[in-house]
Amino acid sequence: MAVSNVKGVTKGVYKYKPHEHELVKIKDGNARDELTAAAIGQTCVRESAIVIVLSAVYERTTQRYGDRGIRYVQMEAGHAAQNLYLQALSLNLGTVVVGALKDQEVRKILKMPDEEYPLYLMPVGKI
Repeated sequence: MAVSNVKGVTKGVYKYKPHEHELVKIKDGNARDELTAAAIGQTCVRESAIVIVLSAVYERTTQRYGDRGIRYVQMEAGHAAQNLYLQALSLNLGTVVVGALKDQEVRKILKMPDEEYPLYLMPVGKI
């Protein structure tokens, strides 16, 4: 995720570590302009307080379920996005799924490993 305007959180790019339930900063500074360019100039990315990036490591699922695992990953990403929509709404915030993105640029900005692929950007902010 890229944080640009969240009270109590320093601007930067963070990775969520689910097993530890923590954010780890991987890059200092505001990545909003870079992500906006990678999202083909969509202004909702530039104007947001935070951009949550849903990504996938397909091998984790395909090694167990074969090619069907790709479908499972995409369904789970949709479920996660729906939960983000609901949580944003409960906080009187807005979000939108941005699927128009330049994968390699997003991977570079977020320092993703080779096996990880961005699926959605979800800018979140006041409406």
